[in-house]
Amino acid sequence: EFYIVDVPGYGYAATNKKQIEKFGIMIEEYLKTRQYLKHVFLLVDYRHKPTEDDVLMYKFLKYYNLPVTIVATKYDKVNRSLREKQDELIKKTLNPALGDEIINFSSVTKVGKERIYEIIESYFKNDKKDIEK
Repeated sequence: EFYIVDVPGYGYAATNKKQIEKFGIMIEEYLKTRQYLKHVFLLVDYRHKPTEDDVLMYKFLKYYNLPVTIVATKYDKVNRSLREKQDELIKKTLNPALGDEIINFSSVTKVGKERIYEIIESYFKNDKKDIEK
């Protein structure tokens, strides 16, 4: 049994500043206190340079030693000739820790989907091994 939890976006919310602040506190509390939290997928928009909020969230996750995969969404929206430059911009801005992966993802073309499934499935395999011990 497992849950995939989608928290409110910190960068885009059609609401007032007070509500956004409440979302931020809720997200931080959730991430800091979940004993069984196995992995975090941090979604960033591939079309743009990661925001200051993206960088802060990544640093927050690393501070709490949470396993992170950066998922760059809307990959299909960027012209092929600009993708290498965009890959470098995302890497340079977020400066992922050794072992943290960036997956380019498109809900349209399904690029990256299989890799995300592999990461999720790896936790089932590891949990099964732990139970068998």
